[in-house]
Amino acid sequence: MSRSLFRPTVVVAALALGIPALASGTVMRHLKLVRSFPAADTVLTASPEKITIELSEAVELTGAKLTLAKQGGAPIVLGALRREPTAPKVLRADVTTALSAGGYVVSWRTMSKDGHVVKGTFGFRVGAAK
Repeated sequence: MSRSLFRPTVVVAALALGIPALASGTVMRHLKLVRSFPAADTVLTASPEKITIELSEAVELTGAKLTLAKQGGAPIVLGALRREPTAPKVLRADVTTALSAGGYVVSWRTMSKDGHVVKGTFGFRVGAAK
């Protein structure tokens, strides 16, 4: 096949496959973290009572996970993970013991409506900023 015939064929094929996906809104629409409490990279003056994450779509609890650990340390036990009753995009877990001063890392994992596993991490500090 000559190069002059190959290029238009590839372009036409790419357009034919891509335009329906764009029209359906499935391209570039991924579940993502919208906000959290504590917010990423913030310094709290006291231990938080809960950890919450708000996602861009409603989520199911099946397969969802939220963990908290002191930087460089072991995981900290949280209360049961649940959805906020009036906010189906928000996952929450209570912090059952007061956190001491220092840095913490929150890791989260859930599944989008299309079955893709989505996860992330963010950190915050309790006490004085370093």
